[in-house]
Amino acid sequence: MDALRGVAMLLGIVLHGAISFIPGAGGWAVKDPVSSEGFAWLLAGIHGFRMPLFFLISGYFTMMLYRRRGMASLLRQRTKRILVPMLIGLITIIPANWIVSAYVGEQIQATQETQPTESPTDIFASAASGDVEQVRKLIDEGADIDQRSADGATALLIASFFGRVEVVELLLARGADPNIANHNGDLPNTVLAAPWGITQWLADLSKVQVQRDEVEAGRRRIAGLLPKVPDGQVATKAGELRGLLFDFPLFGHLWFLWFLTWLVAGFAIVMTVARWLRFKALPDWMTGRFCYLWLIPATMAAQSFMRNFGTGFGPDTSLGLLPIPSVLIYYALFFGFGAICFDREKRSEHGQLQIGNLWWVTIPACLLLVFPVGLILTHMENAEMRWGGLLAQSCFAWMMTFGMMGLFRKHLSHPSATMRYLSDSSYWLYLAHIPLIIYVQYWVYHYQLPAAIKFAIVCSVTTVILLLSYHWFIRYTPIGTLLNGKRSRTPESDRVLEAVLLER
Repeated sequence: MDALRGVAMLLGIVLHGAISFIPGAGGWAVKDPVSSEGFAWLLAGIHGFRMPLFFLISGYFTMMLYRRRGMASLLRQRTKRILVPMLIGLITIIPANWIVSAYVGEQIQATQETQPTESPTDIFASAASGDVEQVRKLIDEGADIDQRSADGATALLIASFFGRVEVVELLLARGADPNIANHNGDLPNTVLAAPWGITQWLADLSKVQVQRDEVEAGRRRIAGLLPKVPDGQVATKAGELRGLLFDFPLFGHLWFLWFLTWLVAGFAIVMTVARWLRFKALPDWMTGRFCYLWLIPATMAAQSFMRNFGTGFGPDTSLGLLPIPSVLIYYALFFGFGAICFDREKRSEHGQLQIGNLWWVTIPACLLLVFPVGLILTHMENAEMRWGGLLAQSCFAWMMTFGMMGLFRKHLSHPSATMRYLSDSSYWLYLAHIPLIIYVQYWVYHYQLPAAIKFAIVCSVTTVILLLSYHWFIRYTPIGTLLNGKRSRTPESDRVLEAVLLER
């Protein structure tokens, strides 16, 4: 199980390495000129099961520590391994992410300014930049004026958000609907009150040039063009506060540590109450062959409240100070199931659950059938079809999770120095990889190479550098002790590193 957790962490490097090669991907510092839709499929496939698998394994080990050492020891260990690294990362790694992203963004923009400029080719980018003539051209060529972006925004909402008065006037004159909300429930007239900090942050992510006085003046004029905001729907100070608490990406890729903190706290409360009530155990069928009967509907229910319902494959990501409730509940299902799996194993005659024994059937079925069908249904306009996509996503998450457990139990359950080393190093590799992977993506940005080769270079170079940094600067230092416990340097450990690097 520990090796599987390490693989789930390392898949994060693959996932983030692919983002810069996805056509139209926003919110990332590097958007490579060479792209392929295949990377969007790769990202969706990994995202659909990676973190559910990780949280299930985390729940399993949480229950194991509780049963073996007690609640006080569990909380001390989780504070040391999870909370403290997260707090340190917030003042070191996350600022490094921002600094590297800003530097790389400036370098790419400076390069682009020396080259002939082209008008944006989609109505969303044109609306954001205020290119009214390009918006007019796209509409004349047949662009759907009310089409929605991945987060449900229309061109009218985007233009309103950035204070593009002329674009708003054109869109309204051509019949744009001002009553279409994005997946957050925001309307063109409510985003006019968005705080400047969030506006600047989104502008930087989208590579949109904005000036505060121009945006605010534009928004004041746009307010007179749009329908009046109904009472109770105005973006009040409370609404702004909610945006800052839930949406500002404070934790970045360290969000999973913050979620684990909440889940361990919830685990402590549940186990304390269960002991007080003298609750023994859940029915065995809940972790048996019929577990899908309750796991899939519960997962669908949680995911149906997420913002990307009907637009994206897999769960939302919650990066803010407060976890988005639907996302927290979603991962709590996997964490909780992992916890009860440990208890069930202790009562099992076989010593381990039989979950995932048919991995050789479920994994191919997921990749070749459930995943593509889910992608197709998720993006269909028909609401019933989108619910079918949600069913496919839930099946994919659980079947891939169980299948990976069965695969690793069958082939990677024997002691292995290499897997032990990779498992230990995976925590550091994931914590530290974002600044490096962004810089390596920038490094390959100017090379005329196929996207697949660039992607392989990005993942390989990032992994090798981080493995070397782990071995020489982390593993045998107080940082390594904090992350994984004390390790002693031996000739064997150096040979293991050589073997790992040769396998790369």
